[in-house]
Amino acid sequence: MPELDLSSNKKAPVNRRPPKKRKKMGPVETFLSGIFPWKGDSAGEAVRKIVLLVSVIVLFTAGFIMLDFYIFRDSRNNQEVQSYAEQKEENASDDVITVIMDTDDDDTSENGTSEKKKVEILAEYKSFYDRNNDFVGWIELYPYIQMPVVQYTDNEYYLHHNFDGGPNENGTIFADYQGKITADQMPGNLLLYGHNLITNNFFQPLSHYRKEGMEFLKHNYLIQFDTLYNRNRYFVFSVFLTNTNEQHGEVFRYWNKINFSSKSDFDNFVAECLDRSYFYTGVDLEYGDELITLSTCDFSMFNDMRLVVMARKVRDNEGLTLDTSTFIDNSGFDENGNVKRKMFDAYYRNYACEWAGRKWDRSYIKDFKEE
Repeated sequence: MPELDLSSNKKAPVNRRPPKKRKKMGPVETFLSGIFPWKGDSAGEAVRKIVLLVSVIVLFTAGFIMLDFYIFRDSRNNQEVQSYAEQKEENASDDVITVIMDTDDDDTSENGTSEKKKVEILAEYKSFYDRNNDFVGWIELYPYIQMPVVQYTDNEYYLHHNFDGGPNENGTIFADYQGKITADQMPGNLLLYGHNLITNNFFQPLSHYRKEGMEFLKHNYLIQFDTLYNRNRYFVFSVFLTNTNEQHGEVFRYWNKINFSSKSDFDNFVAECLDRSYFYTGVDLEYGDELITLSTCDFSMFNDMRLVVMARKVRDNEGLTLDTSTFIDNSGFDENGNVKRKMFDAYYRNYACEWAGRKWDRSYIKDFKEE
């Protein structure tokens, strides 16, 4: 039998090249290739690196935002507030000067345009008015608060704009638009609003009344508020926390009380403020007194709370000092475990208590008659 020739069925040898070796990377390339997608990475490895990069970018962005809010913004705000105090000091004066100003919006000429009139103002505040015509006064609780005050046509604008009108989430201190301040007009209850931020500026120092209690009050019972036209001092008579969320119970709408229609209207309002107060300073009140209310947010207990400091204008026949030995601490709870100052339902539930009831001396309000 002839032998079979199987050579034609043999496969030709394949010419295989040895795998190309990856070029050895230096330390920098090694580091970068471990973070960024690199040539030769598998699809899964590239995706993993992209996810890692996005996470790092988000983390650093959040960190920068926090640094800006809590540190850099704090520094900017401190510089801004300091500049106000320096501006006031540079222009300190007891002089009164006459300037030409627009009349009020409701005092217009026959053709509907505002007219000009001569107005006497305090010379040291002219530079603030020239800088921003919304300037209406200067609030001072030295050395904690020293700020210009503005007033606009609503209560929203200066929540998010600084004194010069620039966008700023810290806002600035402003007066409630409902109580117009002019050379001839002041509201019965002047409301001033300011943010309570970690920057320790604006109305954050009001928290000292709550945190440090009587010791802080004894050294800070006198508030200065100069309008563009007149100098004024006020005695603190009430400091309280109040709720603004109806789900938590009663809402004391102190911000709606700008003027008083009668003696009973005034008496009942200030009685409610005394009911809620951490302290009694013994300052007497009577219908016709001008009040000032400083309002800021408070987050010590519940969200949507307000810390409020109220004061009565010093009368012409009074000095500027009070007998602090007569101050009464109304914070805390009585012997029955009930809270001394009036609060609201969520507070009573949280502390398993009730309000102990009205305890302040009725002589604080002249000829007061309870309803």
